[in-house]
Amino acid sequence: MAGTMVGRTAGRKSTSTTRGFVALMLITAGGMVLAGRVLPVAGEALALVLGIELLIWAWVARDDGPLIAGGVLTGMGAAIMVVAGPLTGADPNVIGGAFVALVAAGFAIVGVASRLLLGRWMPWALITAGVTGAIGTALLFGGNDMLSGLFSWAVPVGLLAGGIAAALVWGKVGRK
Repeated sequence: MAGTMVGRTAGRKSTSTTRGFVALMLITAGGMVLAGRVLPVAGEALALVLGIELLIWAWVARDDGPLIAGGVLTGMGAAIMVVAGPLTGADPNVIGGAFVALVAAGFAIVGVASRLLLGRWMPWALITAGVTGAIGTALLFGGNDMLSGLFSWAVPVGLLAGGIAAALVWGKVGRK
């Protein structure tokens, strides 16, 4: 049985860039975890800082791997900072809604930055940001009642829109 070889994608930077950023992230993580033992906010900011470092790596390398990880981790890190800081003791729907909305912002970063850095859109990231953002907003402002109302209308409308979009795209592909 023959194995499959996967080569590096053309246009990626050398491994020295990768090694440099990996070393930076390890040093950052170790330093922030140690600092977090004295100043808890440093430990809580770890995901946010590492996400930003990944976004910088994506900018330098023009690579989608660190961009995706960096965008999502930046959203998660911002969510952790907000929930652990200003929203401490808030209503559970507010905490949950803010967390989910900030995760959606991370996916939005991926969707928009992919166009700026790579010259192409990542529609899956924008779709994920939209759906997750709608859920977070519904939780944040309306609680579970608004969320169930949103789903009762949004799911069928989303399915219809997705089906129509797929039919249009596939129809154009079939005619070429």
